[in-house]
Amino acid sequence: MKQALIAILVLLVLGFIAAAVYVVGFMDNGEEDGDTAPVGAAQDETNGTGESLRRVETEADLLDALDAATERNQDTVGWLRVPGTKINNCVLQSHDNEAYLRTNEKREYDLYGCYFVDYECFVGERDILSPNTIIYGHSDMTDNPEGKRFSQLFHFKDEEFAKNTPVVTFSTMGNTMQWQVFAVFFTDVDFNYIEAEPADGVQVLAKAAMEKSLYDYGVTVGKEDKILTLSTCSGKNGMNDRTQRFVVMAKLMPEDFTAPKTADLSVRESGTEAIAEESPAE
Repeated sequence: MKQALIAILVLLVLGFIAAAVYVVGFMDNGEEDGDTAPVGAAQDETNGTGESLRRVETEADLLDALDAATERNQDTVGWLRVPGTKINNCVLQSHDNEAYLRTNEKREYDLYGCYFVDYECFVGERDILSPNTIIYGHSDMTDNPEGKRFSQLFHFKDEEFAKNTPVVTFSTMGNTMQWQVFAVFFTDVDFNYIEAEPADGVQVLAKAAMEKSLYDYGVTVGKEDKILTLSTCSGKNGMNDRTQRFVVMAKLMPEDFTAPKTADLSVRESGTEAIAEESPAE
C-alpha cells in the first residue's frame, strides 16, 4: 500500500513538472513570434514594396505612426500621404542627399531607398519650414503609376486622378499640414526647382512650374507662401536618359483650411503635348 502511494505521488509530481514546462515553453514561443502583443497594438509593417501598411488617416494615427517611425530611425522628420496612392509613409532627412538613395527606413539596403527631404531644407513647425520643402523618391523608370515608391506620382498624369486629388499631406510631429497641388510637370535637370530657398523666390519658381504643368489648377502662389516639391526620375526619353524628372508641387494651406473634394483644373495645351510625346521606356 505504501509503495502504491509513493508511486502515485511520483506520478503527480512528474505531471506537474511536465505541465509547467509546457506552459513556460508556450509563453516563450509566443514572445518570440510576437503573439503576445496587445490586441489592437500598432504594427509597423510593409507590404514588400517599401510602402507602409499602417493606416494614417487621422491626427491620432499620424502621431502614433511618427512615434513608431522615429523610434525605429531618428532621421525621421515627417509623414507624407498622397490620397489614392500607396504613398503613405515616413520621410527621412540626413546630412546629405546620398544617405538614403539606396537605404530604406530600417537602414537596410534597398534599391528604391526611401522618401527623404533635401538636406538643405529646414523641417519642423510650419513657421520654420524652408520656402521650398523638397522630397525625393525613386521610381521604376518606366513611368508606371503602379510601380514602387514615387512611381505612384505618375497617377497624376491621369486627368481624373488629378481632379480627385487636390491636396496632399506632409506633416511633422504635432503639425498636420495640408498642401494644395498647383503644378504637375515633366522637366529636365536644367530647370532648377530643387532650391530650398529659391534665388528668385517661390512665386517666380511656382510661375515657372505652372507654365510647365500638365494642368492649370487656378491656384495662386504668393511671395510669402511655402511650397512642397515631390520629385522623381522619369523614363520619358528612355531608361538610359537620367536627366528627366516628374514633379508634383503644392502650396502650404492655413491650419483651418478645408480641402475641396476635387480640383478645379483644366488640361493645358502644353500639358497635352507633354503626355502625347511621352514614349514608352526602353
